[in-house]
Amino acid sequence: MAGTEEETDNAWWTKPTFIISAIAVVLLIGMGIILFTFLGNEEGPEAAPPVQPQTSSPTATASESVSGESVCGLEATGGATLTSAPDDVEWEFLGGIAAPRSVEHGPGLVDEQTGVRSCYSHTPEGALLAAANQIAASGDPQLLLATTRQLALEGPGKIETVQLIERRIDSGDTSIPPVEIEGFRLLSYEDAEATLELVASGDSGTELLYFTTSLNMEWHQGDWYVRYNDDGSSGPVEGQISDLDGYILWGSSVG
Repeated sequence: MAGTEEETDNAWWTKPTFIISAIAVVLLIGMGIILFTFLGNEEGPEAAPPVQPQTSSPTATASESVSGESVCGLEATGGATLTSAPDDVEWEFLGGIAAPRSVEHGPGLVDEQTGVRSCYSHTPEGALLAAANQIAASGDPQLLLATTRQLALEGPGKIETVQLIERRIDSGDTSIPPVEIEGFRLLSYEDAEATLELVASGDSGTELLYFTTSLNMEWHQGDWYVRYNDDGSSGPVEGQISDLDGYILWGSSVG
């Protein structure tokens, strides 16, 4: 099993080590979690004005049909489980974080203007690739903002996340410490929903630190979207873990 998450009173995001905080900020922003703090800023970031909902990112309803084909024609060829890493993946750096890409599972589209990577297969592999690309987008704050606007379902959690990213950009502190995706677990999968847990690492200078987070993904109109909780969190699990036991190893250094 993976290491046990820290209790709140000893939470990893409160440890007074700069590099730990820097790595945590990247991961927390990438996942839309609103628990991060800026070290040395006791007042915290100023509140941003309300964000208007983006009409290009729909809110899913139960009555909508669940088509197997993606918007760019990728066919659903996988099962309902994921016990090994996809074997046809190439990795490309987006800012400071490597993002996976598969001919079979996506992303099948890359927007020339925004850089947003979209269109994944309606499979567990496609959901994994979509989730990992969400994390990798946090290596470039502007790309992360565009990705969140386009590939998150509407709701309070999306608004929280967009505001968080915008505050990060407005602060001018957009430096990205070295972060690498290391592994994953498929927590659940049904026809229109998937929950994935991913682990990323960061080097503190003295040791390799592992952080885990999760994403609730929903299949909607031919692609995988992130469904944020109302508080801005993206899934049921987040925190620091001690090692990669229990996870499927996967990343740019693994394949």
